[in-house]
Amino acid sequence: MLHEMEHRNIEVQWKLFYRIGAVSAFLALLVMMAEIGITALPDGARELHTIEEVFEMYHRNWFMAMRFMGLMNIFATSLMIPVFFALFGLHREKMLVVSGFALIIHILGYAVFMADNTSFAMLEVADKYFATGSVEEKTVLLSAGEALFAKGASHTPGTFPGFLIGEISSILFSVIILRGGQLKKAVGVIGLLSFSFLLIFEIISSFVGSMFKEAMVFAMTGGILALVWYVMIGIGLWKYTSN
Repeated sequence: MLHEMEHRNIEVQWKLFYRIGAVSAFLALLVMMAEIGITALPDGARELHTIEEVFEMYHRNWFMAMRFMGLMNIFATSLMIPVFFALFGLHREKMLVVSGFALIIHILGYAVFMADNTSFAMLEVADKYFATGSVEEKTVLLSAGEALFAKGASHTPGTFPGFLIGEISSILFSVIILRGGQLKKAVGVIGLLSFSFLLIFEIISSFVGSMFKEAMVFAMTGGILALVWYVMIGIGLWKYTSN
C-alpha cells in the first residue's frame, strides 16, 4: 500500500513537469516567432562585421544589438530545459539510460552555450567605450570587444560548440520519441529533420561564411519544422497531464 502511494505521488509530480514542459514548449514557440518578427524590423536583418559597428548598435539600440549577439537564443534554450526534462520523464521507464544520456548532453550543451554567450558582457564594454574620452581606453575596450565578438557572435566558430551539442541532444531526443512510443512518430520524424537541417546550417554558417546565404535554406526549413515540433511537443506533453 505504501509503495503504491509513493508511486502515485511520483506520477503526480511528473504530471506537473509534463505541464511545465508543455507550457515551456509553447513559450519557446512564441520566442522563435518573435525572433522571426524582429527580423522584419529596422536593423533586424542588418549584418554587423566590425566591433565598431557592434558598439554603435549597442549605443543606438541595445536590444537589437543583444539580439544580434544571441539574446533570443538564451530565452529559447532556457525554455527547452523543462521540455527535455519532461521528455526524459515520459520515456524514463522504457528508455531510461538513453533518455538520461540525451538529457545530460542537452544540459552540457546549454552550459557551453551560456558560457560562450557574450551579449551582456558586450553591453558593459560598449557602455564604457562611449563613456570614456580617452583614446587609450577606447583602444583597450575595442580589443576587449573584439575578443567578445569572436567568442559570442552567433553562427560563428565561437558559438558553434554550444549549438553543436544542443542540436545533437535534440536529434537524440527525436530518435527516442520515434522508438519510445509515448508520442506520435511524426513528432520524432519532424524533430529529426528539423534539428538535422539546423545542424547543417550551423556547420556551414560557422565555417563556410561565403555560403551563408545558401545555408539559409537549411535554416528556414529547419526553423519552420521546429515551430511545428514545438506545437506537437506541447500538445503531446499536455495530454499526459490528465492521464
